[in-house]
Amino acid sequence: MIRKFLIPVFILCLESPWIYADEDGHDSDRDDFSYSYIEISSLGYDMDVNGIDIEPNGYKAELSVSLGDSLFGIIDRKKSDERFLGGNYDFDTEGYGFGFRGERWFASYTYNNWDMDNNEFDVDTVRLGFRNMWTDRLEFNASYSWNNFEDLDSEDGFQAGFAYHFTDSFHLVADYETIGGHFDIDYVSIGLKLSF
Repeated sequence: MIRKFLIPVFILCLESPWIYADEDGHDSDRDDFSYSYIEISSLGYDMDVNGIDIEPNGYKAELSVSLGDSLFGIIDRKKSDERFLGGNYDFDTEGYGFGFRGERWFASYTYNNWDMDNNEFDVDTVRLGFRNMWTDRLEFNASYSWNNFEDLDSEDGFQAGFAYHFTDSFHLVADYETIGGHFDIDYVSIGLKLSF
């Protein structure tokens, strides 16, 4: 249900002129978003594994490095666990990829390895999104993802997030992402980002 709601909202945001305006109604002059940053965030999942609801918590760490005017590289790591049926249920992911960017849009590919309680498989993710300053300090970003799971069906996903810019380099960030299908995964993260 959430995914069906997010598709038209995502399209509306891309096409609406107000998405590119600041609080005075003028085009934002802060479109030079940094793609060189380190992010550390707390992470909470809500996921369905074989009909069982599991809610592991942990952290995510992400490193992005700008490679010229339009290319960037990215590495991310998510690690989480939960006490389940008398033991620990671990869910860890690692991703490596690259992307292209414009003034307000970006597109990326990442190769990911997922480890769900010692069951490993690969996931290829293609992501298309945008970033925009709603005010002088508040950034809104959103993206659509296509996820190709090893030996499983491909599934789409959506992400929406905010970043509050205390300074040009130091940001408070919050994200929500959902991936449907076999696992029905949702996660929320809150943390800090340091741009350089």
